[in-house]
Amino acid sequence: MYKKTVAQLRHSVHQSIENYPYNEASSAQATLQASCKNSLNFVQRLDILQTLYVHNGCVNTVNWNASGTHIVSGSDDNHLVITEAKSGRVALKSKTQHKRHIFSARFMPHSNDQAVVSCSGEGLVIHTEFLIPYSSEKCTKTTDYIVGEDSRIVNVFDCHTFGSTFDVLPIPDAPRSFLSCGEDATVRCFDLRQSSSCSKSMCQNHILIMAPCAVTAMDVAPFNHNNVAIGCSDSIIRLYDRRMLANTGSASLSSGSTIPIKAYPIPMEYTRRHYRPTCVKFNMNESELLVSYSMEQIYLFDLKHPGYNDAGLLKSGCYTPKMRREDDPDPQMPRLRFRGDWSDTGPNSQAIAEQGFNRPNVGQARPPLEPGVLSRLSDEIFRMLNSPSRQMRQTSQATESNTDTTLNRNSNSSLPIRAQNTIYGNMINESDVANISVKSGCLEITEDTKDTKNENKDAIAAGDGEKFPIRNFNYVKMAFSGHRNSRTMVKGACFWGDDFIMSGSDCGHIFVWNRQTGKVVKTLLADNRVVNRVQPHPTLPYLLSSGIDYNVKVWAPIASDPHFDEAETAGLIKSNEIMLVETRDTITVPAQIMIRILASLHQYRRLMHEAGSEARSSQEGLSSNGAESPNSDI
Repeated sequence: MYKKTVAQLRHSVHQSIENYPYNEASSAQATLQASCKNSLNFVQRLDILQTLYVHNGCVNTVNWNASGTHIVSGSDDNHLVITEAKSGRVALKSKTQHKRHIFSARFMPHSNDQAVVSCSGEGLVIHTEFLIPYSSEKCTKTTDYIVGEDSRIVNVFDCHTFGSTFDVLPIPDAPRSFLSCGEDATVRCFDLRQSSSCSKSMCQNHILIMAPCAVTAMDVAPFNHNNVAIGCSDSIIRLYDRRMLANTGSASLSSGSTIPIKAYPIPMEYTRRHYRPTCVKFNMNESELLVSYSMEQIYLFDLKHPGYNDAGLLKSGCYTPKMRREDDPDPQMPRLRFRGDWSDTGPNSQAIAEQGFNRPNVGQARPPLEPGVLSRLSDEIFRMLNSPSRQMRQTSQATESNTDTTLNRNSNSSLPIRAQNTIYGNMINESDVANISVKSGCLEITEDTKDTKNENKDAIAAGDGEKFPIRNFNYVKMAFSGHRNSRTMVKGACFWGDDFIMSGSDCGHIFVWNRQTGKVVKTLLADNRVVNRVQPHPTLPYLLSSGIDYNVKVWAPIASDPHFDEAETAGLIKSNEIMLVETRDTITVPAQIMIRILASLHQYRRLMHEAGSEARSSQEGLSSNGAESPNSDI
């Protein structure tokens, strides 16, 4: 019998089974498992195996243990839940000290799955070791085994200087050590053999990597655990070797920044905004890196490419949105979205141009806000601040002659403008919306520092001979588009076998792409709003997904026949592309700001009415004086 190559066996379930008796048991088992994941037929037969209702909040993180027998999940309800994968019953539930969303939770290696490390939106990193075994098989499927304080050891690290911690990763070959990354531009390494807790506000002891800006995603290489990839909010991916870390004191870089081995920018000549990486993932042989960007596509980077010098990328200014260029378009008035409004997410979401005001808000996973009212309010603010009459008043103020009548008219018409500046200045000062300023009565997107123009449009030469902007992105092996990644802070992507890529989307679907062609081959409706996480089983063709819904879904190739509707998928992709463009000009505003906006609108209209009344009175007075003057001459 002709013996097939390993590559052939990994891509054919039939051939793997046929050759199973002729191979070693361990390799035959691994080959069969790989062939199941590499099968397009199996991918297109994925369906929900079971739904785990184990949380009372949005599920932001879900992960398997190393053997794939248990699942750990974390939620907005601040609980960690360990579930038995086969039966779906809750094996353990623990209330944590996290006060905000749990963004990441993972099993620690070599701990018999009794230890979990987690991080959250307020910056806490917590290691929890459970001292009791999981609940017995006598417990029913709905029984929650609540763990008390006396049944666990908790190590709390609150030394991230500020902001959120986005991810936490155990180091596979160091079972008592783990990494965390956060908004304070650091990757920190905690070793429980040296420190059991830390609450210093300006702690320098645990810093492993100091980045130029916020670190929003990271991954540890699966074989060479010394290699670490991080995604930063300046849209640059940086790679480090933990054995060769050095800092720089260069004035062009942030103080004490750690020098990476190489860096890969987002494949754009310039970035006029931040495209925050929400996920970075090594492939199994560490030759490729999967990167998912907020407001952008998913890219597959070739790590065999030498990359770029990080200092050169920063010096060029090409990836610094604070630098304004001559060819930049004028800033546009942002559309407002109020926190808690999820009407632009889920399978029933539509682009603004396509939806009506009376469209029902179907499938809300959180307390609903009427989308029609919010849309009209945003449109009203936009029209008010950009109306032709307002612009004409501003123009007339600068061009009218300095007669007494003109001065009076200017002072009357400028009153609402000054009021707008005051009203909106006070309103924005109390919001948490970044990069907004008030200029001539307008809400305007600005940068944190003073805009400067880049007068040199030609290529900028770096010190090591590199030229910017980069125009040949030959380190990008493939781009995957069609999904939408904009609404949540965490949006995972993953490899599925050797041939497929998976990611969640704001339209409530899981997208599956062919790794070689970049074509969508399957979509799965997995959430009523947003799919945040997708996690493949370590060996078997099982998939976990979680999102805004208060549950975790387990997927398996259990459908009787493969199914993929290309026409439906094409419509979904088109809608996502339109809505992604709309979302880039949308700002999420806290709920309390809505009240201030309404009050400001009322005050603005009142001032406009008063100014209009004064202008009419003045005009009537002038008209009456003009009518009386001929009589006086007689």
